[in-house]
Amino acid sequence: MEPQNLEEHYVESLSYTDQKLHVKNFVWSADEWPEIKHDDFTDGDDIPVISLGGIDRDDQKSAVYNRVCQSMVEAGQKWGFFKLVDHGVAPEIVEDISVCLNKFFDLQMEQKMNGGRTERLPLGYSASNIDYGHNLPWAEILQLLQSPQQVLEFSKRVYGDQYQALSNAMIRYMKALDELGIIIMEMLAHGLGLATDFFTRYMDEKEATIIRANRYPPCPLPDRCLGLGSHSDPHTLTILLQDEVGGLQVRNNENEWLGIRPLPNSFIVNIGDTLEAWTNGRLKSVVHRAVVNEERNRLSVAYFISPKSSAVIETPPELMDSGPTPTKYKPFTWGEFRKELLKKKRVVGKTALHRYLINP
Repeated sequence: MEPQNLEEHYVESLSYTDQKLHVKNFVWSADEWPEIKHDDFTDGDDIPVISLGGIDRDDQKSAVYNRVCQSMVEAGQKWGFFKLVDHGVAPEIVEDISVCLNKFFDLQMEQKMNGGRTERLPLGYSASNIDYGHNLPWAEILQLLQSPQQVLEFSKRVYGDQYQALSNAMIRYMKALDELGIIIMEMLAHGLGLATDFFTRYMDEKEATIIRANRYPPCPLPDRCLGLGSHSDPHTLTILLQDEVGGLQVRNNENEWLGIRPLPNSFIVNIGDTLEAWTNGRLKSVVHRAVVNEERNRLSVAYFISPKSSAVIETPPELMDSGPTPTKYKPFTWGEFRKELLKKKRVVGKTALHRYLINP
C-alpha cells in the first residue's frame, strides 16, 4: 500500500477516547526519517559490555575493581553508553516489572486514562505527547517520580483494589535500580580519581529521580515515524531496560546512527548532560533515539537519576583543564537546569547544555 494511503489509517492504540489520530499525525519531518531499521546491527561496532561480576566494593584497591572502573570511564568518554551485565538485580524483579507494564499498556484506553496526566499530577500516563504539536512520538508513555506514594496513587487510580501487582513491581524495581545507580556512580567517581561519594552525596533526594516506561506499538510506516526523536538525556545517569526487540540507536563520533543490539539480562547505561558538565566533558552525553517496527510491540524502561535540586554542578579541581579556561561550563544547580528544561516542550538533539557553555 502507498505511504499516502497508510497515513490515513486510524491509530487506535495512540488515540484517546475523545481524540482520533491517524498515521499522518505521527509522520516526522523528512530530515528525521531513520536511515537504518530497528534490527540493523553492525557486528563488532557496538557499545562496550561491562560486567560487575566478581566486584568487591569494599576492596577498592583491588586490580579488578580499578580495571572495571576504568572501563566504565573509557566507555563514557568514547561512547557515552555501555551495556551492564552481572549487575546484581534479581531476574524476577526485571521480569515482574516487564510483565506488569505490558499488562498495563494492554488495558483499554479508558482504564489507562484513569492514570492520565493532569494539571495536579503532570506525570502519569499519556498516549504519545500531543503537546508537541508535530513530530509526535509513536509511543505510549508512563512517567512517575521515584516516589512510592506517587506509584501507589497511580496504581490505585488505574486498578482500584487490584493495584498491588503493579505498585509492588514498580517499587521493588525502583529500589533495586537506585542501589545499582549508587554502585555505578561510585565506580565512575573512583575511575575519574574523585572521592567515591563525590556524586552520590548529592543523591539523597530520591524524588528528583524519574522512571519512564515507553511502549512502542507496531507502526505501518516505520521509515517515516519515530518512537522517540534524537535527544540527549538531561539528567545525571540513565539506566535503561530494553526488551529483545531492537529500536535504540546511538549517534557516534562520525555522526552515524548505530543500532544497539539487545543483550539478555543486561541494562544500558548512558551519561546525562548534567554528568557531562560535572566532569568537565570527560564523560559525554550522547544523542540517541528510538525507532519503531511493523510487527512487534517494544518495551523500554528508563530510570533517570538526578541529584537534589540544590546540588551545584561545577567542575572539581581534579578534572580542570590547564590553560586560561580550565572549565567548559558555568556552574549551575540541578534545580536551575530543570526549570530551564521545563520551559521547552521538547529538546531536539544535544542542546540542553549550550546555555551554560563558557565558550559556545
